[in-house]
Amino acid sequence: INNPFAVLSPYDLPVDEAGIFSREVYDYLIMYDEHQQKFVPALAKSWTRIDDKTMEMELRDDITFHNGDKFEAGDVKATVDYITDPKSKITYGSRFSYMKQIEILGPHKLRIHGSEPMATDLMIYAYRLQIFNGKLMDKMADKQDYGRVHPVGTGVYKVSSLDTNKGILVERFDGYNTLPGKKANIRRVAGIPMPDKQTQAAQM
Repeated sequence: INNPFAVLSPYDLPVDEAGIFSREVYDYLIMYDEHQQKFVPALAKSWTRIDDKTMEMELRDDITFHNGDKFEAGDVKATVDYITDPKSKITYGSRFSYMKQIEILGPHKLRIHGSEPMATDLMIYAYRLQIFNGKLMDKMADKQDYGRVHPVGTGVYKVSSLDTNKGILVERFDGYNTLPGKKANIRRVAGIPMPDKQTQAAQM
């Protein structure tokens, strides 16, 4: 990788090279199937637009985080509470500012209340909103440390190590079952800091 990173968070460090890994470590509520040109379930198995400001979602009850915690509505709430909190000072916070409140209706059911209608909300859920482990976040004094200390998601890869100097190592998560048919064909992937172009060419 050209630019070393020690944080794997699409909110705190939204750079291309980190994004290559974060998109495989964290899952989204829904996905957009670009071949069929339609939205498909991911962590949310169904969604209903209650009104022009409110979306209700039924979540999967069979998803597990890399550390063994069960995925629940509280994880979505914790993630959204973090990225909409002005104190978080995340990059591109304006993308999520319309989300006013997450109302938990049950362990696997919630409503996303907006402060205004948002025509592109489904695209945000499919491309921008990557879900963190709320149980781990709740234990942290500084939530910005999540991607540095506990980069735990539900995606096809789990983080084994992350270091500015040594790079990142991810391994296949055998418990993955969010998207049918999707799997990690490579067991381990390493991102090694190597900014020098000649060194990159020599290694290749």
